Amino acid sequence: MKKKVLFLSLLLFLSLGFAKSDIAEAAMHPWKKLPQAGSTCEVRAWTDYMSYSTRATSVDFYLESRGNCGTLSYIANANANYGGGMHAVSSTESGSFSFRTPVKKARLQTINVRPAAGPLWARFSKNGRVVGIYESNNLSYPR
Repeated sequence: MKKKVLFLSLLLFLSLGFAKSDIAEAAMHPWKKLPQAGSTCEVRAWTDYMSYSTRATSVDFYLESRGNCGTLSYIANANANYGGGMHAVSSTESGSFSFRTPVKKARLQTINVRPAAGPLWARFSKNGRVVGIYESNNLSYPR
């Protein structure tokens, strides 16, 4: 009986550790209204991490919408605030979607000023007209 309790305790401990590591950093960012795209249109972003080490090669993200948005075109990239302004620190990804984009990989460029932080930035258009800008919570780029 003692061995069974020990085994079950170990199994529970290990499963909690693995469950935590699977979801530790991914982030769903807040919804933002885009009334120029539709009266009930909202968009948000998901990113694979909130903090990117010097070994990171990309910011993986997707964008999604809800409400009356129709098809939205977008351009998006990761940014960092330093030197008095916001600077792109990744490649720019683009496309269009009506519900959710596939996961995109914005390739990180060398970030010479660390620590730094800034949002995933996206500009949305509909029928060739800009309908709004989205900025996620800040992503960090520590030393």
